[in-house]
Amino acid sequence: MLPARLEGVAVAFVEPLYEINVGYVARCMKNFGLSKLILIKPRCQIGDEAYRFAMHGREVLEGARLAASLEELVGEFDLVVGTTGVQTKELSHVRRWITPEDLARRVAEYKGTVLVVLGREDRGLTNAELSMCDVVVTIPANPEYPILNVSHAAVVIFYELFKHAAGVKPPLRLPRKEEVIVLLRYLRELVLLLGGSEEKAERACLMMRRLLGGAPPTDSDVRMLLGVLRGACERLKGK
Repeated sequence: MLPARLEGVAVAFVEPLYEINVGYVARCMKNFGLSKLILIKPRCQIGDEAYRFAMHGREVLEGARLAASLEELVGEFDLVVGTTGVQTKELSHVRRWITPEDLARRVAEYKGTVLVVLGREDRGLTNAELSMCDVVVTIPANPEYPILNVSHAAVVIFYELFKHAAGVKPPLRLPRKEEVIVLLRYLRELVLLLGGSEEKAERACLMMRRLLGGAPPTDSDVRMLLGVLRGACERLKGK
């Protein structure tokens, strides 16, 4: 019997370039109990080659939904999970990375919908797309050649999701998307009221989204939160 928890997990493949990879992703999804596939602006036809490599995942491919952008999807899911093979300082301010196993543990305990976003074969996800995600997964690999084929990366992530979805304790309820939006709005307003810049307000909101997505806090996260709370306390004491 397939883990019921996986019914709330969907997979989005951004601008797939090759039919073979679309087929392989569908096949991997079938292997590990996932059925909801979303293709965002595919750059290839979804034809005979895709179905041939999908094998018994044909039904996943037949039920695939088309979307115009990641932006139109993020509001539909409680947790949006980006993927990347590149860990650079450039991206570290956008999101902090967790492993597929870390992700699977969290997803197994969540009660809410989850979207796993697979990047383009040739250039992955953009910084803007990664910033839309609540958490970003990367697979530890040889630093001399860390980039996996998208279907190979997918199978690692799907396996961990499947493994941890079976036999877990009752799931936790995720906050509703609307509640998160309101929380971030008030956090932004608080930072600005305390004299912080727009950039600082944005960084505070990114930090809070990471924490809500289940990523462990870093020392810089704690320092930022301390700064906001200290400023609020000092402002209130001064009244």
